[in-house]
Amino acid sequence: MDYIPKYFQPYELVPKETYRILERQGKLNQVWWLFDPRILLVGDRLRKRYGKMVANTWWWKGQHSFRGWRPSECTIGAARSQHRFGRALDLIPLEATVEEIHSEIIGNGEDFGFITCVEIGVSWLHVDCRNYQGLLIVHP
Repeated sequence: MDYIPKYFQPYELVPKETYRILERQGKLNQVWWLFDPRILLVGDRLRKRYGKMVANTWWWKGQHSFRGWRPSECTIGAARSQHRFGRALDLIPLEATVEEIHSEIIGNGEDFGFITCVEIGVSWLHVDCRNYQGLLIVHP
């Protein structure tokens, strides 16, 4: 399964250095190869349903660079984070609350496709599509 998101640009989901390397090489279209296509589809479904959401902000001179894919040398998060495998997103919804989205995912997860994990108790929306049957709810 290949999937190119309709509602996300590469700079929103990869760190600045990764983006710049692929851009210099003329291979920016390969950025999507870093991701499990299921998480890209989940991201699109969430944005379509809940409106604007912020991921990485470095493109706009913001401080966030690792809310999508994280390289192995990244010191943010756990060593086996799903972000390192291209299977997780951390999003800040602007037109809905994190709690509202959690409630709908937990109550009716099949609407979102491949989400197998949500993190609660944080101010952002963490979703991932790890190899897990059902819906895992984790706390920080």
